[in-house]
Amino acid sequence: MDIFTHALIPYLLGSFFCLDRRLLAPLVLGGIAPDLDVPIAWIGSLYPSDLLLVHRGITHTLFFGFFFALLVFGLASCQPVKAFLGRFISYDLFFSPASLLFLYAGVLLHLFVDCTTTRGVPLFYPWQAARYSADIFSQIEPVALIASLLVLAELIREGPRTQFNKNVLILFVAFFLILGGIRIEGKASAESFFSGQNAEMHPDSNPFSWIALENESNEFLVYKYDSLAEEITSRSAFAKLTVASDAAKAKQAISAAEKLPQIRLFRWRAYAVAINATSEQDGSWAIEYYDPLVRGQMQSSWPAFRPALRAYGSVRVRVENGEARIVEQGKSI
Repeated sequence: MDIFTHALIPYLLGSFFCLDRRLLAPLVLGGIAPDLDVPIAWIGSLYPSDLLLVHRGITHTLFFGFFFALLVFGLASCQPVKAFLGRFISYDLFFSPASLLFLYAGVLLHLFVDCTTTRGVPLFYPWQAARYSADIFSQIEPVALIASLLVLAELIREGPRTQFNKNVLILFVAFFLILGGIRIEGKASAESFFSGQNAEMHPDSNPFSWIALENESNEFLVYKYDSLAEEITSRSAFAKLTVASDAAKAKQAISAAEKLPQIRLFRWRAYAVAINATSEQDGSWAIEYYDPLVRGQMQSSWPAFRPALRAYGSVRVRVENGEARIVEQGKSI
């Protein structure tokens, strides 16, 4: 879910129950802290490893999530940072057992919301890397984002008030209950439509659209399903393995590529993984790992969104003399 929604949920809840400002601030900070992981992802790109140093990785866990939020809490409490942020927003942060408790409560709210979205989060990492997801909402739910921005604009328009307008929370909760109901009913419709097929259902950005990923023996089938019309609107097929030359040598090259931590991490993040392997004239191999579901979404998405999907949905590897290295992420070979 987007960071605005993650900030509004704890803020509205805390304000509804008349939480003291010194406790409301850590609750909101905990609600957004897991998504402030850009430096973590940057470190992970510079120094690849098997650690989940990516967005929705190590900071989105029950264990590390608290310590990362504590780090953010400490930074936000520093006087230079408070002086800078004070130009835009007023907040009170003080170390106390109660403030740390509400900080972690904000983290738990964040993790709960992200567990309702596709891909989910690795709650119990480092003990297990499995991601937990109810697959109800898309990662960024455009309708929810618009609603959150409208609520935020209304709160800014109202300005500081002695008494919180509780109707704002009631309307916000009602909106999400309606949106969630639409999503749950749509998912049930999609699962019924594809009953008997080896297909997984994942939410699309449209509240009435679902992506079905069917795993066949040699290929992945990606369908877009309209829950209102109860029909398939698009279908794409992607071979699990495409080799443009010697299959035995391709297997050796792929085996070398699989040793890269970037590939293991890509497999962890992807809905599914398909491979294109091509032998070059100099004897090297160009290998592309891509997510067929993301590739299918890219084909039917707006042109403005395709670069982001491409960067998120594929990794290129070059294998020379048995040594593999990442060439460029996100561009087709």
